[in-house]
Amino acid sequence: MPLLTDRNSILSTISDRPDTVRRLSVEKGYERLSDEIIKAAKKQGISFKVMPRELFARQFKGEKCHFCLETDEFSYTDQDVFLKGLKGLAAPLLSAFDGIWDPQNLGNIMRSAACFEVDALIAPKERSCGVTDTVARVAKGALSHVEFVRVTNLSRYLERIKESGVFCYGLDEAADRPLWEADLRGPVCLVFGRESGLRRLTREKCDEVFNIPTSPAFRSLNVATSFAAAVCEARRQRMTSPDGLNRRP
Repeated sequence: MPLLTDRNSILSTISDRPDTVRRLSVEKGYERLSDEIIKAAKKQGISFKVMPRELFARQFKGEKCHFCLETDEFSYTDQDVFLKGLKGLAAPLLSAFDGIWDPQNLGNIMRSAACFEVDALIAPKERSCGVTDTVARVAKGALSHVEFVRVTNLSRYLERIKESGVFCYGLDEAADRPLWEADLRGPVCLVFGRESGLRRLTREKCDEVFNIPTSPAFRSLNVATSFAAAVCEARRQRMTSPDGLNRRP
């Protein structure tokens, strides 16, 4: 079960998803340091336990903290259920990934997704890490703000998304056009590859492929940084649009 040790992540989870909380444990002697967390837990009717230092250290071995929140396993969004609800969104902003192996990257991606109001992240079940303790820590409470859809076959799922009226734009440093030239105000799915770029089948499903302009001397961005730059641009376009979105025919 995910274990949260970051103060902001714990407070966010207690406030937004109190039903997912299993246990709050506080190391004896650090009750005053944990006062804000304890008050938030009491407000939501969540019990907590003050544990002797030796027991706390033994149970949470390796954790550099004085309080821990244990939560239920992360709940992924069913791929078919998400498609049914997709048509009800006026101008969804989605992001799909060929695969995310590094939990640090996934945690940062989920945090950026929450900040820039991405409606859902999509990744294959077999070529991507799931939501782990590391992901939860790095995400800093973003798990409760982002839908994560794990799919059986990404290229086929992109085809189904397109049938729902969503434009799929791939991101690849080898592309000729910069992302800033893309119209990101309508229903859009930004598609990201691995370090080597988009896989052939994934690329073929994209309506167009763009790059994020970088220095010729050093072009490579990791997927979490590329994602943050791309969704920030999408957010910028949507905020500066006269009506907030562009409804394409």
